[in-house]
Amino acid sequence: MPMSMSGNKLNTSPQREVMLNVVPDIPRTHFVDHRIYTDPSIFKIETETIFTKVWKFVCHVSEVENPLDFRTTEVAGVPLIILRNEEGGLKCFLNVCSHRGVKFEQRPSGSAKAFVCPFHNWTYDTKGECINIPRSEAYDWCSLGKKDMSLREVRIEEAHGLVFINLDDKAESLVEFLGPALEELLPVLNGQELEVISYNEQVLDTNWKNWQETNHELYHEYLHVVNRRTGLIQEGYYDRRWHPHLNGHASIDPITPDYTKMPGWGARADISFEGLTPAEFRHVTLFPDIVFLCRATSLRIDVQVPISADKTLIQFRGLGVKGEPEEDRIQRVRDYNEFWGPFGRNLPEDMVASVRQAQAMSDTVGGYTLFARENDGPMDDIPVREWYVHWGHLTGLDPANPLSQSKSRL
Repeated sequence: MPMSMSGNKLNTSPQREVMLNVVPDIPRTHFVDHRIYTDPSIFKIETETIFTKVWKFVCHVSEVENPLDFRTTEVAGVPLIILRNEEGGLKCFLNVCSHRGVKFEQRPSGSAKAFVCPFHNWTYDTKGECINIPRSEAYDWCSLGKKDMSLREVRIEEAHGLVFINLDDKAESLVEFLGPALEELLPVLNGQELEVISYNEQVLDTNWKNWQETNHELYHEYLHVVNRRTGLIQEGYYDRRWHPHLNGHASIDPITPDYTKMPGWGARADISFEGLTPAEFRHVTLFPDIVFLCRATSLRIDVQVPISADKTLIQFRGLGVKGEPEEDRIQRVRDYNEFWGPFGRNLPEDMVASVRQAQAMSDTVGGYTLFARENDGPMDDIPVREWYVHWGHLTGLDPANPLSQSKSRL
């Protein structure tokens, strides 16, 4: 790799001169400063300029399928409750009591006609309206009543069975945000009724971007034994192209792996999703932190809940066909878990790589991450580079030298 002393060197200890701290002699769009992963001030800017401004996937419609169903989550540190009200409409509210700011619903999901805050028993219905204030006469002096204390409503939209929220009331519509990015998946999302068949969470000691990058760059397929045996050797694998979309989204041309090349695995053709050729694989990423991996018989959706600069909660959903025969469901769940379950082949490998990457990044080590591959194929780094263009647009930071601007934004 060519290296140069040109450009501005980062601030380093005068006692140490580490090769990692030398600015790469390549375009600034092709590398990022490690401090974008580790600096708390940058994480704060991301929270304020990205996660409070863009559409965030929060659940699949099957998780709030019936009236009175609810699901709780968190976006940008804000606790939320997504629910299906009694009339069947989707709603999202801050999971915060209007009285003293208490998180009133602790359960991850369930069904309820009303929500009672445990602190003072203030009660809210599924429209977000306050329906009970104990001993409310104490507020008569200031004319404060239930009508004034509704829950704070948050924008919520559904597309193709996917539920998104946006904390910014002035943001563009979900349709405008998505553009054509989901077109590769529409045959699956709209071709049959889907439901969540697997769900697990994992907190990793890594920055949220470390994880998202594993879903953008396919050069890391060499990490996975299964991918090397079933995909990399397939005819046409290297003929595929990435397709960057507006707003940092991306998709790649499909491929059909040969799953029989993995000892003990079947062809995965018999119960492949409608809209796919047998055993086909499709891959779509949405900015800032969503990935859709559709592998023949199951659809995986990742979404992240960043906790801090060095800690990330990742939610993994597996989707299958609703109402299918029991034997098909058993096979579908088995297929999903072989690849992506908590004890599957690929998911733990990705986790180890992402955490090890975070372990090697610090202010004392410094350094850069390269996204400089250009070969017009599946292992081109173009989707990551385009993702960082949008990241820079929203944050106002240069990924190659972020601290030159970050302090002035705080």
